[in-house]
Amino acid sequence: MISDATQDAVCLVAERLASPEAVGEIASRESNREPVYGASVWNPASLSHGLPGTAMLFAVLARSDPAWMTVAHRHIAAAADQLSTNPSNGLFAGPAALLAVVQQLPTHYQTLRRNLLRWVAADQKRRLDACLSRDAAGVGWHHYDVINGLGGTARLLLVDEPDAALATLRYLVQLTRPIEVDGTVVPGWWVPSDQQPTPEDSAQYPRGDFNLGLAHGITGVLAVLSCAAESDVVVPGLDEAANRIAEWLLARRQFDDLGAQWPCRIGWDDEIAPDAAPGLLTRAAWCYGTAGVAHTLYRAGRVFGKPAWQSAAASALRELLHRPEGTWLLDGPTICHGYSGLLRIIQRLAAATGDAEFRSAQDALTRRILTFMDEECPFGFAHVVPDSPYGWQHASGQRRLDIAGLLEGAAGVALVLEGTDPAPIADWDTALLLS
Repeated sequence: MISDATQDAVCLVAERLASPEAVGEIASRESNREPVYGASVWNPASLSHGLPGTAMLFAVLARSDPAWMTVAHRHIAAAADQLSTNPSNGLFAGPAALLAVVQQLPTHYQTLRRNLLRWVAADQKRRLDACLSRDAAGVGWHHYDVINGLGGTARLLLVDEPDAALATLRYLVQLTRPIEVDGTVVPGWWVPSDQQPTPEDSAQYPRGDFNLGLAHGITGVLAVLSCAAESDVVVPGLDEAANRIAEWLLARRQFDDLGAQWPCRIGWDDEIAPDAAPGLLTRAAWCYGTAGVAHTLYRAGRVFGKPAWQSAAASALRELLHRPEGTWLLDGPTICHGYSGLLRIIQRLAAATGDAEFRSAQDALTRRILTFMDEECPFGFAHVVPDSPYGWQHASGQRRLDIAGLLEGAAGVALVLEGTDPAPIADWDTALLLS
């Protein structure tokens, strides 16, 4: 039975991750580096690659089996010990990463939660002031995105300190207003060349680009605005800002014989061209492409009373599921740009709609992820990456990495597999802006 197999997989991962010391020793091995830039895949204070990510798994498991609470505490304590010596960087690294975990344990860690919240709120104000001081047109990812920008941390503030989120919401609304650049009116979320995250991005987009991704693009802002509206935390212009983003996303769909898809990024020339550019790169991931955009549009349609957004989003997801799997461009079993990210989105849509096709896809994707389980792998599931920064279409091979955390690690896979249970779906994916 698929439920038995998923529970076996979750238990295997949990047992392999139970010791924070052993996890750190394995993940920090010198040989365990990503192949393109040689960076370590271990960051002990990171939700994506470290102890907050493993703590999240045990915090969720402890809801149904209190025996896991002791293990969760070990990981939370070990993560807290790392905060003073590791840099913070938005939601996914530092105090905010640990706050995302303790918010899942509302009856525990009240003092720690208050201290983390105080730090996150103060840091949010500091970062917001820096963003507001920019007087040139355009923004960088750090201004708004879910991973390192103001958007992800604003989601945490909405849970505990909605008043502290208001200034960020006003800024995000402002960011959606059109701007004029060299005599051309474009969306305010234009990322100019000098704000691109890497030299390679600047070379690829010499006039800048418009990012559609949930992780690093304007879709993440729509997700934050939807969360705020759903929580009755509103600022002037919030509805109009959501409408601007949603309608722009709908207008940027690419259509072929199999239906609609969303590209990952759109360069300046393609954005200002009178006709949509065909053949831009798309994928089926949480971070980029059709899955993340569709889920966000569906939720925004429900929150803002726009059934047309919901219909377009659900249709695009169904069409995606009928496309050849090879066109999804997913990297192994993990969440960020792998099968678990797609599965989590399908779990959400299946729960929201009761649609039989999404239920069937949920089972099929679960089985697909289980094919990646390897008992010889230290954490049960390895993160599979191409040996090229430009993805599988440019890669000559692949690398299997032992990553423990949430975004690209085994803990994230186990969290998603745990969500195949028919019980009410857990809301740990607040950190992914899916709830």
